[in-house]
Parts: sequence; structure tokens; C-alpha cells
Amino acid sequence: MNRKYGYICILITTLLFSSMEVASKFIADDFHPIQITFTRFFIAGLVLLPMARKTLQKRQLRLEKGDYLKMAALGFLGIFFSMTFYQLSILYIDASAVAVLFSCNPLFVTIFAVAFIGEKAGGKKIVSIIIELIGIVCIVQPWNIQLNILGIVFVLIAAASFALYGVLGKTQCAKTGGIVVTCGSFLLGSVEMMAVSALTKLPAISAFMHGCGLASFADIPFFTGYTAENFLDMAYLCLICTSVGYTCYFLAMEQVSAQTVSLVFFFKPVLAPVMAALILNESIPMAMVFGIVLILGSSLLSMAEERQGEAAVLPEKPDTAGAVVAEEVAEEIVEEIAEGMQKAENFVKTAAEEAEEIAEEIREREGLLIKETERS
Repeated sequence: MNRKYGYICILITTLLFSSMEVASKFIADDFHPIQITFTRFFIAGLVLLPMARKTLQKRQLRLEKGDYLKMAALGFLGIFFSMTFYQLSILYIDASAVAVLFSCNPLFVTIFAVAFIGEKAGGKKIVSIIIELIGIVCIVQPWNIQLNILGIVFVLIAAASFALYGVLGKTQCAKTGGIVVTCGSFLLGSVEMMAVSALTKLPAISAFMHGCGLASFADIPFFTGYTAENFLDMAYLCLICTSVGYTCYFLAMEQVSAQTVSLVFFFKPVLAPVMAALILNESIPMAMVFGIVLILGSSLLSMAEERQGEAAVLPEKPDTAGAVVAEEVAEEIVEEIAEGMQKAENFVKTAAEEAEEIAEEIREREGLLIKETERS
């Protein structure tokens, strides 16, 4: 493993993911939220496809019908549902607020992991949940709400549903690998969004949407809205932020531990507001600063418990693990020796056969010479 390469990938991922809300804010008024979402995740899915195929080949796996159905369901939840609300939230509140509130999704991950897959939450985990909730309250300030309530609701729905996407996808990730599940859910989720967008162009469905007060979801565009001014912004969001960002994320996973890679989401709540302030001239009130500090503290507590859990598990069977590795190495060496002996045996056998053929040919020539000599 090349740890230096892994850290470089983490740095790139952190910078790109932290700039995602800022980039989205630039084009939020030019494109439909669903149009932005299916474009960026479809392109990202295509970019991740070679890495996903390599992972399947390495694991000697072949996706079955059930795998595609599970990834399609995950794509609907994590891409179609969650990312639509995420993109909608950017229309209503500052990019810095979206970035910080969305970064609290570990809170929902812990809750869903306990509820759905039976993971245990220790004391530090529970304290971290409480601290994170206080951090959210500090940012939202329900006693003196400065942010748009609809935007807050949308980003919290996005964070909760994306957390559920991660928890429900854990089993599938264990089977096929995280890169395969991410790539599959990106592609299938974006295709589902394209299909729904196409349906909204039908006159009957478009009229129904207008009748329900959902005119913005009637006749969802595919390629309209592009101008010379916003094309590069859209390209940056799709190709750089999403595609390169997720590629570096998974490249980092191959070089360093998953816990180290998770530092991306530890630094994002700090970097994203700073970028929003510098680029978009958004103000960062003291309440948000205090909320960010609490969310970071919550993340530190959660990471500390995970490390403590790993430290408690690792020493249990060190000798067994070492014996297994030693046994595997010994088996490989024995196989290589056996293979080498077999090759040597085949070589000797082949050389003996060739020597016999040469000797036979020499005898035949000697016989011919003797006959010619007698005739003379």
C-alpha cells in the first residue's frame, strides 16, 4: 500500500466534496434539481465503471438479477430520493448551511444501524448523538429561525435518507464491494430519474402535476438551461466534484483504512462554510461556528469508540490469524515447489525423448554410411 498516495487522494476528495455545495449554488437557478442530479450521478457512474469491473474480476464475482434489483432500490433511495431533496435544499438556504447540516448524517447512520442491522451503540456513541443534536439545534436556532424552514427540512430529509442508503447497502457492499454498489446505484438511480423525467413530459402527467401545485416537476428538462456562462460550472460539478471526487475516495480506500478515509467527512463541515464565505460571500454566524465545533466533537467521540472497538477485537485471536497467514504462505510455497518439480520432470522427460530421437537419427546415418562403404 502507498500511504502517501492515499493521503493525497484524501486531500483531493476533501477539497472537492467541500466545494460541492458552492458549485451547486452557482447553477441552482439555471437547471432543474432533478436534471442536475441525474446528470452528475450518471456521469460519475460511468467514470466509476472501470473500477467496479476491476473489483468484480478481482473477487471473481458475477452480478446476479438480485444484485441489480438491490442496487436499483439503493439507487432510488440514495440518488433519486435523497439527492433530489439535497439539490432542492440549495435553492432555499445557504450552501454553507446545507454542507454542515448534511454532514450530520452520521447521526442518522448510528440510529438506523442500531434499528435495522443490530449494531450496538456504546456510551461514547450515545453521547456523540446528543452532542450532534445540540449542534444541529445551534445551527437551526428554532427559537430565532434565520434559515428557510423548507430548506432545513429538505436537507435533513436528504441526510437521513442518504444515511439509510448507506446502512441498507452495507450487506451488499460486503458481498460485491463498495465501489460496485456505488457505481451500480449511481447508474441505476440516475436512469430511474431520467425515466421519471421522461414521464413528466406526457401531457396527462404534466397536467396532473400542475393540478397538484407541483408545476416545477411538470415537464422536467433534460438538456435545456445550458449557456456559455454555466456550462463550465456544470462540468465542474459533474466531472470534477462528483466523478473525480468519488474516484479519489475509492482510490484512497485501496491505500489506507476506511476510518482514515472517513476524515473527508470530518473536515468537510469546516472547509465548506469557509469556501462559501470566500467564494459566495456568505456570512458564518457564531451560532453556526458553535454548531460546527459540536458536530466535529461528536465525530471525534464516534471515531474514538470505533477505534476502541477495533482495539478490543484485534487482540482476541492474534495467534490464530498469524497461523492462518503462515499456513496460507506455506501452502503457496509447497504448491510452487510441486509445480517447479513437475516442470523439471517434464523438462527431463522432453530432453530424454529428444536425445533418443537424435541417437536414432545418428544410428540411421551410420547404417547408411556402412552400406555405402560396403558397396564401394
